[in-house]
Amino acid sequence: MTRFPIAGAIAGLIAATLSVPALAQQDTRASAAAKFSREFKARDTNHDGVLTKAEVKAAIMKMGNGKKQIDPVHAQRLTDLWFDKADANKDGKVTEAEAQALLSRTFDEYEAARAAQAQAAGPVAGPKGR
Repeated sequence: MTRFPIAGAIAGLIAATLSVPALAQQDTRASAAAKFSREFKARDTNHDGVLTKAEVKAAIMKMGNGKKQIDPVHAQRLTDLWFDKADANKDGKVTEAEAQALLSRTFDEYEAARAAQAQAAGPVAGPKGR
């Protein structure tokens, strides 16, 4: 499974698409999509219905753990990584539909990896003699 590491989350927007294993333990696909929609709207600071790299980077720059903030170079790399995956038509903007499609693909990858892992593990043996 492809993983896209990210420290923390843009409260569901980027984390939803970049760290699905943690998300999938807590959210269903539908609940994640609903949270994602709310976060998308919150990150669309000029309310034009799309996210630009500047809006995503600004949100990433606000992430951090306590006093430690994400540096601008790392924030730009995370922004570029997310845009590369989310901007399906490569127009430099991400619509909510494009972002939701990435979320769905990420859930698909996670579920496929989980199924493959379960299949590789095989049946679980019970205690001896039973």
